[in-house]
Amino acid sequence: MFGCSRISIRAGLLALGLALVAALPATAAEIFVKFGPLLRSVRVSSLEALAQDDVIESDLAFFIRGVGLSETDVEQFSQTIVRPVEVDGVLLSRFFHSAIGEDLLRRLGSVVRLRSGANGERALRAALVNAALSEEGFSALTVLRHLPTNMQVDVADLQAVARAVTEVVEATEASIDQLATLTIAQALQEPPVDYSTLPDLTQPGSRQVDIQRFDWVDDQRDRALAVDIVRPRTWRPGQAPVMVFSHGLSAAPEQRHRWASHLASHGIVVVLPQHPGSDSIHTANFRDGLRSDLFDLQDFIDRPRDISFVLNQLESLNATAFDGRLDLSRVGVGGHSFGGYTALAVAGATLDFDHLEAACDRRFIHINVSLLLQCTALQLPRQDYDFHDPRVAAIFLVNPVNSSIFGPKGLAAIDVPVLVLAGSHDPATPAVFEQLGTFNWFTTDSRSLGMIEGQAHVDLSALDAGLSNLISGIPGLTLAEPDVVDRYLKALGLAYTERYVAGRVDYRVFLRAAYANHLSQTEPFRLLMINAGDAIEQELEAPLERLPQLLE
Repeated sequence: MFGCSRISIRAGLLALGLALVAALPATAAEIFVKFGPLLRSVRVSSLEALAQDDVIESDLAFFIRGVGLSETDVEQFSQTIVRPVEVDGVLLSRFFHSAIGEDLLRRLGSVVRLRSGANGERALRAALVNAALSEEGFSALTVLRHLPTNMQVDVADLQAVARAVTEVVEATEASIDQLATLTIAQALQEPPVDYSTLPDLTQPGSRQVDIQRFDWVDDQRDRALAVDIVRPRTWRPGQAPVMVFSHGLSAAPEQRHRWASHLASHGIVVVLPQHPGSDSIHTANFRDGLRSDLFDLQDFIDRPRDISFVLNQLESLNATAFDGRLDLSRVGVGGHSFGGYTALAVAGATLDFDHLEAACDRRFIHINVSLLLQCTALQLPRQDYDFHDPRVAAIFLVNPVNSSIFGPKGLAAIDVPVLVLAGSHDPATPAVFEQLGTFNWFTTDSRSLGMIEGQAHVDLSALDAGLSNLISGIPGLTLAEPDVVDRYLKALGLAYTERYVAGRVDYRVFLRAAYANHLSQTEPFRLLMINAGDAIEQELEAPLERLPQLLE
């Protein structure tokens, strides 16, 4: 599924690279291209001739030979360079003035420099924003036309980025193939189960569901929290299991209502806190110019503390508001993206600033977009933070952000069951770096890894100023339908909560590789899943061995 996009991704990168190494008209700025000791330029008219008439002028031919582009690369580049992408220019401008945006520009500007050799970040910002605001629309070619000054690039840098992107794609493909092989192998080793005779976990339960909004204030932190509690109208026998789910960056509790209602229809209480420093309201204020940053740095600290505060509130209200039916002695905590960080932190993962600093010092960290978020944590005071809440009995992670901010030492501190879910088409928290590449760092006895083919990182679309449109415009790249992804998440969320929060051992049959095969037997996009063991971890490691070096 992922392999069809390799050439397209390379062509997209080359389109941007070639656009940035082309010369502008005589009245505009000029780009100088460094080939070792040689310095040459490429005219913008040559790029236009290629895109419009399939003609390769001599200056562009020199560049193509020097870089070693294939006919396929050139053909796809000619299509990509003029392809418009819908981008909100105002939002893009605000993004590039945020801490994350400035960091990204600084890193790009170390490759695309001013003619003097200084960092080209300001010129790049002007070109990107003006292209997005222009009547011609945003494309690689319009970005080129709006560069305000002479600039210089080294072909060696472009080739290094191209090689890194290619190797990341290849590692992703190899890892997915390996995971698929392991899923089949593990399914064959498991005791046979006829899942057609068992309950269908993708279907709603028998209970009606209510959603209640609570507005609480943590006086100690002067922090107001809106919390949606999704609960069954009729209680199951005994105490009800509780799952707390933390939303991702720029998201809101409402986005998980359907998933939570599915669990609640089976008698589970799902608690959805809204984190005010990194939610959809904060992002809306950012879009409107009322906030200067995408999120509040303090939310690295406040988010896990929000979870503990919410559990404390539930304990105080359990007898009166919930008939004493909530089991708060062992709760599940789930999270998506930044919410995955939240769940890990409250389950005991520790911040490793030394590991984070080493990761952020690498030159090409923008290949892993989530590092731009994680690296902002370096602005926090360097101290030991203890977010661990002993009431957390298991964690359910969807596209979690976790690689560098915790590192191997931080994730090894987790001692409760962990289920990590990745998406094969996730541009924000790439699976090879954030889920597959870190899975072996967990040492807890029960750890499972799942991959949803065709799943992208949806929460980023609210603030990405066009990333979703860019992804959907890549030729040959097809995403899974949301209903397919929801079906997998409903079944796994229900099975995981029943097994590790409610303690129902009979549900472990739904957390096997064979069940993943059963769920996806009629779907074009598969669910792959394995339960960890030493042999499996060694096999997963092979395709990922070089990944840290790719960001150097």
